[in-house]
Amino acid sequence: MIRPLSSADLHAAAQLTAGDCNALLCHLRWQLHTPYAHAFVLQQGEHLVGLACSIQHAFSAHIGHVFVHPEHRRKQLGSTLIQHLLNHVEANGCATQCTQVPEADLPFWQAMGFHAQGRYLCYSGGLHIDASRDEVLLLEPQHTLALLRLDERATGEDRRALLLEHRFAAHAYVSQGQVLGGMLPLLGHGLVLADSPAVGLELQRWLLPHQQHIVVPEANGAACAHLIERTYTPESAGVRMVRGPLLPYRPELVYAWPWSV
Repeated sequence: MIRPLSSADLHAAAQLTAGDCNALLCHLRWQLHTPYAHAFVLQQGEHLVGLACSIQHAFSAHIGHVFVHPEHRRKQLGSTLIQHLLNHVEANGCATQCTQVPEADLPFWQAMGFHAQGRYLCYSGGLHIDASRDEVLLLEPQHTLALLRLDERATGEDRRALLLEHRFAAHAYVSQGQVLGGMLPLLGHGLVLADSPAVGLELQRWLLPHQQHIVVPEANGAACAHLIERTYTPESAGVRMVRGPLLPYRPELVYAWPWSV
């Protein structure tokens, strides 16, 4: 049986991850109380054996936190659960669905109709340069619309509900009254967007003191080269997979990405 996540499911669902159960529990509480987030569980008898979550934007959806208990894998249960979630977001106007998955899981997602659209790298262990530019300011109301437009240029998605909810402690890079970049440190592992490498790398410096690692698109050559120069070590943070109409995704505008696998 597939049904929506309930408050009574939280602790059992959090145990499905092989990673940090407490972190997943916190995320599931957020999912449960966020109008544009949806989560479904797969139940067999009295036991929860699967979980799949989504964040719904204006016309697209992010699929994440998908888990099936190891004893129940390779039985088509995962495919059934994901298809249920995809049908749900499509019925709510999300023609495009994106997810971020390990390389080893590519065949599963390709069988579900997803196609690769780039990779992400997670950098850790390096030495960042201290932030120094006076152009970086706390995000003010007059900066917000420009930041939302920059995010839409970078991702091709209208994610305003998600970004507005996480704008506390956000910063904008403002030069001569123009917003050239922005940083949201409380969205996942942190989001940094910028029109140019000079702006993006400066905003990275504001994020790095608060993060043990930073995730960037492999296609952002300027960001990757700078982190390697600062002795950061890269490892895979997953493959971006897209189902439905392709979005005008521009990874060169992304200097920190919120999600990893």
